[in-house]
This record gives sequence, structure tokens and C-alpha cells, in this order.
Amino acid sequence: MRFEPLNRHLLLSPLQEEKEEKKSTILVPEDYSVVESRHKTYGVMAIAQDCEKIPRDYVGQKVVVDNTMVEEVNIKGQTYYLILENYIYGTFWG
Repeated sequence: MRFEPLNRHLLLSPLQEEKEEKKSTILVPEDYSVVESRHKTYGVMAIAQDCEKIPRDYVGQKVVVDNTMVEEVNIKGQTYYLILENYIYGTFWG
């Protein structure tokens, strides 16, 4: 089954981010957690045909997005990540 984004959306794949674990001499509560950035990096898997601002050669590229705007769609046990083209902030080339 192939999923094709429509209506100016991009189909994304989440990238595994390496988390640095640092030893700290500062004591913090056990339930303390670091606030995560709302900007994350994803890989572009597909682009809707009607996207005006995102060129077709972005497929396969890494992009920075506003993670709060990523929609998770679950269909038959498969999770798809979609975002409207307006929430793509940039790409990495090279």
C-alpha cells in the first residue's frame, strides 16, 4: 500500500536523533526533564502535487519543521507523518 500526500502536504519520516547524556554535578529532581525544542529534523518521503513552495527535489532531503504542526495519521497499524508546506523552515544540502 502506498500513501500519497494531498492538499499541499508533505509525507515525512522521523529521523533518529542522538541524545547526549552528560554527567552533572548539579542535583535535580528525579522527575526533571529537559525541555525539547519544538523544531525537529525529518526526511521527506513524498510531496503533494499541488505544493507551490517546495520543489520536487526535496524528496530524500532532510528538512527542519515546526514539530508541533506535524500530524500523525495511523492507518492499519502504520503511522504516517504529514505537515503542511508552510511549516517547513529549511533544508540541509550536501
